Amino acid sequence: MIRGAGLAIPALLIAAVPAALGVAPGAVEVRDENGAAVATFTGADAVQDAVASVVTSRAPESRPWSVVAGAGTYGDVAVKTPNLQIGPDAGAAVVISGIGTRDDTGGGCIDITRGGVAVTGLTCSAPSRTGVNVTLRNSEGGVALASLAIDRPGVDGISVTGGKGLTITSPVITSPARDGIRLTALTSRQPVAITGGSVTGAGRDGLRLADDVRALTASGLTVTGAKAYGIASDDAGNSDVSLTGVTVTGSGKDGVLLSGGTLRATLASSTVTGSTGAGVRLGDASGLRITDIPVDGSNGDGDLVFDSDIRTGGTYEGLRAPDGTFSIGSEPLAVRISGVSPARAAVAGGGPARYSRTGAALLVGATARVSNRRVVLRYPGGRAVYRKAGAAWTALPGSKRVRGQLQVALGSSLLGTASTAYAPYG
Repeated sequence: MIRGAGLAIPALLIAAVPAALGVAPGAVEVRDENGAAVATFTGADAVQDAVASVVTSRAPESRPWSVVAGAGTYGDVAVKTPNLQIGPDAGAAVVISGIGTRDDTGGGCIDITRGGVAVTGLTCSAPSRTGVNVTLRNSEGGVALASLAIDRPGVDGISVTGGKGLTITSPVITSPARDGIRLTALTSRQPVAITGGSVTGAGRDGLRLADDVRALTASGLTVTGAKAYGIASDDAGNSDVSLTGVTVTGSGKDGVLLSGGTLRATLASSTVTGSTGAGVRLGDASGLRITDIPVDGSNGDGDLVFDSDIRTGGTYEGLRAPDGTFSIGSEPLAVRISGVSPARAAVAGGGPARYSRTGAALLVGATARVSNRRVVLRYPGGRAVYRKAGAAWTALPGSKRVRGQLQVALGSSLLGTASTAYAPYG
């Protein structure tokens, strides 16, 4: 229901328009690019009515208008016009739920089909479908989703298909039936950026790079308790993926999966713990860079698992075990590497007479009985790498200094399918 509409204001008088006052609870205000009120709506569908009014009231559509909601609960919203900002009035709690008299999104909270749209500070409550669904032409972009709370969506928390230059900042997504954040057909080289936020209790994956995702950067995201993968990229069209400072905990499958032909992916300064499967599983992906992550023995199927698929151009440095750092100087095949957890400390206990441990103890084994399984371990220091067979530690004759580091190559003759302890001493 319209409560009022502003009149056209001569250009010379725009500066005299007073700043918009606060919006009353249950009301939604449309404002022009100067912050002047254009119209106010009330009722269950007030946000949708306000957005729809922009289409008929604004010309040209390049003018950046806004929709400001007072405290309250409103129905779903379909955004089919560009250059629009939607958010709550200062300090107002605004909930988008299924209370409207119309279903404008097919069961979601917010659908966005045009570029230049910013949605900030709203709560999406228990939609039957995806919470926020962004579907854009590849030529459009500039969608910004910030500080959105999405609770118990029936499909995904946030789904983005197509477009360019999108940002997702500080989302809080709880118990999505499928994926927390799902990205598809993002082929532009203008990056998609996810900064901060959390996904908790996803029914499938926390962050899923489903198909043709290029130039993604994700930093500071926390994924907890995903029933499948914490973060998954297993599509041949995915490339130039950067995951920095992410925290993945308690995944039902692998914490982070990089496979399926993924190209040029980085996982850096991140924590992946407590997965039922591998902490980080690396399949047929190339140009990988894994650095500054803990290898602590907390993941059920191994902290770092390199499948038997062929990879090229990988860098694996600054890996942090509980008692030291190490690097990998090769492209491992069919190898599982874990740190030694406190519960398994006896497996790597003791040591050779007359020498002290100089670096990380690792549990290393093969994932399959293939002839080409191999891994090269590198430690900052030590005299030789030792292998514990039974109760005794035995020096490996292949240990040598390479570029200031202690290195040993473990091939098929040393790698059985069980995990054996290795550590440097000197």
